[in-house]
Formats: sequence, structure tokens, C-alpha cells
Amino acid sequence: MNTPRPYEETDVIIVGGGPVGLTLAHVLGARGIRCVLLEPRQTPDINSPRCKQLNPRSMEIFRTLGIAEDIRRHSGLPFGWSDRAVFATSLTGHLIERLDQVFALSDVPNSDLVEPAQWCGQDRVEEAFRASLQRRDSVTALWGWTLRDIEQDAHGVTVTATASDGSEKRIRGRYLAGADGSRSTVRRRLGIEMTGSGHKAQFVQAIFRAPGLSAAHSLGRAVQYWIVNERVSGMMGTLDTEDTWWAGFPGAPGDGSPERFRDAVATLIGTDYPVTILATDTWSPRMLVADHYRAGRCFLLGDAAHLNPPWGGFGANLGIGDAADLGWKLAAAVSGWAGPDLLDCYEAERRPMAHRAIAEAVRNMQVLSGDLVQPGLEDDGPAGDRTRATAAVKIRRSKTAEMYTLGFVLGARYCDSPLVRYDDGPAPGSTTSHYQPSTAPGGRLPHLWLGPGRSLFDELGQGFTLVELGSTAGPEWETAAQERGMPLTRLHLHRPDLAEIMGADFLLVRPDHHVAWRGSGHDLDVAELLDEVRGCARSSTSAGMPVTSVSPQAAPA
Repeated sequence: MNTPRPYEETDVIIVGGGPVGLTLAHVLGARGIRCVLLEPRQTPDINSPRCKQLNPRSMEIFRTLGIAEDIRRHSGLPFGWSDRAVFATSLTGHLIERLDQVFALSDVPNSDLVEPAQWCGQDRVEEAFRASLQRRDSVTALWGWTLRDIEQDAHGVTVTATASDGSEKRIRGRYLAGADGSRSTVRRRLGIEMTGSGHKAQFVQAIFRAPGLSAAHSLGRAVQYWIVNERVSGMMGTLDTEDTWWAGFPGAPGDGSPERFRDAVATLIGTDYPVTILATDTWSPRMLVADHYRAGRCFLLGDAAHLNPPWGGFGANLGIGDAADLGWKLAAAVSGWAGPDLLDCYEAERRPMAHRAIAEAVRNMQVLSGDLVQPGLEDDGPAGDRTRATAAVKIRRSKTAEMYTLGFVLGARYCDSPLVRYDDGPAPGSTTSHYQPSTAPGGRLPHLWLGPGRSLFDELGQGFTLVELGSTAGPEWETAAQERGMPLTRLHLHRPDLAEIMGADFLLVRPDHHVAWRGSGHDLDVAELLDEVRGCARSSTSAGMPVTSVSPQAAPA
């Protein structure tokens, strides 16, 4: 009779150590939840930095986790380096159009933002995550370990993993989160299919070194150079201040040789500039969403759950949002205050967000660099100027929504969540490019500054936060929360004027910064509300959790 192999025990097993899995590790680690992270790579992959843009929503999540500055320090391009996208016939050719303050990268203050966006290659993002993960005592990261098998039962999940040296270990957790990318082993082991479509077009990304190239052109700094000509149209940009560049263009070169890639890059640059190709990667756009995000005690997030085209920069940021959502729910389940329906609501909330992001990216994909080509675009003189002016009109018309996405990013709202109590109060909607702050339940909490460098988001608790806008709530909030073992922070703002601006006297904010409820508190059954927002329709009690109270003096917005 074989004796079962012993296993290590933890609360959550995270498979995949890219930006999404590492975000989840930080979300859980910040709450003291034990987790083990499995990642086959010993070090980040410097040759394929597909993710380059961290949008304001991701950066505000990182701020509340205490790692936003870590990411900015690790970035190859310092914050404020550029907020521009340039369209030109080549890097050394004619300027067609320039768009400023794109992707919310600007260092010009914006009161709607907790944190502006950051341009940062994925390898540098992962370096920052890995370094800061050392501050999470409850997180064990196993670099160089690969998932081999998953077994789950009614009480937990057991995985078998192997190291690069062939050694093996078994790990037992209460839950498992698969953030292991587009070829997810977790998804395959769970038998979950993806539904959607692919695109027949192929694209190539090349990473190359070109010392002195940044100073060799006159287009100025930009995070993206859109190159439009009849020979090779595509995009390019620099990854750091040391002239490591990326370039992307449609149609894989015929034989895939380094010479063919160099020829394509030379056409984008506009001259036979000396470059060293470091890596190439061929890919096709895919628009796929997993049919389910959960199977038993196992969950999918990031590219394991959804794949979308890169135009607009939604991919990694969407996965980071998955981690913020799933993370607080898993923490609640492990800590004992989650209702029976809480974990099921992860899919109910995040799967529609994937479809939303894919739809937006597909719209952006309708006009790419090659679609902007016109005869005479590279001509000198007045005729060429007129052609380029015509092309600039098309660029502004077709690319504004892709470059200015603040409304899409911050205006996202869970419109049909069982964890949100909706009302018939004001709910102004955002467009893709225009963000309209709103406290409508399901949406992100609007931001305001409480003082120099002090954000409202800095004062939110790790659990739920009751924001008091001038009025003071009664003791029934603490009583109901303690009976349920539910962490609740009361945040009193001495700003009665905000009640009219925010449309309520009180806001109940979830751990992921979304508004769960707003109202005056009159005739409110607080216990019933708290049960609703934690995924439990019936009252249940457990050992009390501390209820903290803070009362920062707000500065004028």
C-alpha cells in the first residue's frame, strides 16, 4: 500500500508569476493571507515585453498596495518622460500628426486620478513586483517551479509541481488561482473552454538595441511612433533611456531571418541605422473569453480567462482588475466572513468586463497604421503637406478613442452584480474618452484629495469602508460588522458639501474601491445590507474583527 506523499499547506495557490498573478499575491499578502506562487521562470523575460502600459486604475490599485512607487522606480522610462503619440512616415521622415497627453500618462495634475498611468515594459513590472513581494511575509514564491497536476475535493486543492532540477513537491491549499497565461495549464486541467474568434492577420514584435537612435530623429519623445508608409507600416517606441526599442508590424517576414527583421526595422526608422535584434515574436489577435471563470475551488484570471487585441492597452490591466476583485473575495473566504455566494460573483462581475474590453479593442483595430497610407504621403513640398494634413484628419477621427481612454478605464461599472445594492439616483455615464465621476452603485469611487499628497483612496480600509460625508452614522454599523466578523473602517470626512456632490450622506465602499451602496441611512436595515454585499442573504455570525475609525480633515477638492 502506497503512503500518500506529504504536502505543504497554504490558503491560496497561485499559478503564474506574471503581472496578474503577482498582483493577486500582493492583494492577498497585504491582508496576511498565506499563499504559494508557482512560476516556471527564474527571472522575468526581457525579450517579450508585450505589456507596456499600466493605466490609472492599475496604478491606483498598486498605490493602495504600497507598490506604485516601486513600479515607477523600476520603469526604464521615468514618470513624465513622455505623454505623446506621434504619427510619421518613418522615424526620420515627415511628421503627420502628434497627440499629447495620451493614455493618462501626463504629469500635469488631474484631480480625478489617484495615480497617473505609467509606461513600463512587462519585464520591469515583474522585477518591481518580485522585489516588493519580499515585504509580504505570508507569501512564498517558488521561482522555477512548474504545475504538473491538480486534484480538488470539497475542502481544498492539491497540486503537484516540479522544479527545473526535477525535484517534486505537493502543495495543499483551500483555493487555487490560475494566472498562467494564454496557454493556461490550469484551464486545460479544469476542462474549461474559451469562446470567441481569432484574426487571420499575423503581427511581429521585434526588440532591438539601437544606440543613439533617440537623438538621431527630430520627432521628439513619444511612447508610440505610428509609422505610416507604403512599404512597412507599424509602430515602434523605446523601452528605456538606453535605446532599447520595440517595433511591431503586420505580416511576418517570409523566412523569419534576422536580415528580414532588420530590413523591416530599417524601413520603420527610415534609414539603414545599425541595430542589434535581441528577440522577435510572431502573434495573431485573438478575441476569446473562458466559458467559466470558476470550477470548484479553482479560478481563472488574466490571459488564462480572456484574450483580447492589444490596441488600447487593456489586456494586462484587465487582468490586474481581475486580481483586485478575486483577491478581496478570496481573502474574505479564507478569513471566514464571506457569504456563500461571494466567490461565484467573481465571474458575474469580471466576465462582462472582458467582453467590454474586447469590444473596445476590436473597434480600435479597425484602423491600423497600414490603413492610414495614402499616395503621396512621403512627398516633399506643398502637395505632400496637403496629403499629410488629410491623413491627420483621419488619425484624429479614428484614433482619439484609442489614445484617450480615461472614461473607459475609470468609468467601468458592475451593472448586474448581486453584491451591489442599486438605486434610482443619478448615474451619469462615461464615454470612452470622457470620464464622468459618479457614486452610482457598482462604479469606482470618485477621487478627491484630502490634503497635499493625501488621497481619499489612501484612507480606505482593507475591508469595507463606510464613508461619512458630513453626517455621522450610528453604532449599528459596528455592531452588524462585528457580528459577521466583517472588517469595516469608518471614514468621516468633515465635508458636508460633498453630500450634494456625491449624491448621498453615506457611501459603502468595497475593498476593490467600487461603491456597494449609497444613501442617507434612514430606515436602513444595516445587517441586511452587509449580508447582501458580502454574498449572504441570511444573517450569520462569527468571531469579531476589529472595526477601525479614522477622521481625516479634508482639504478643498
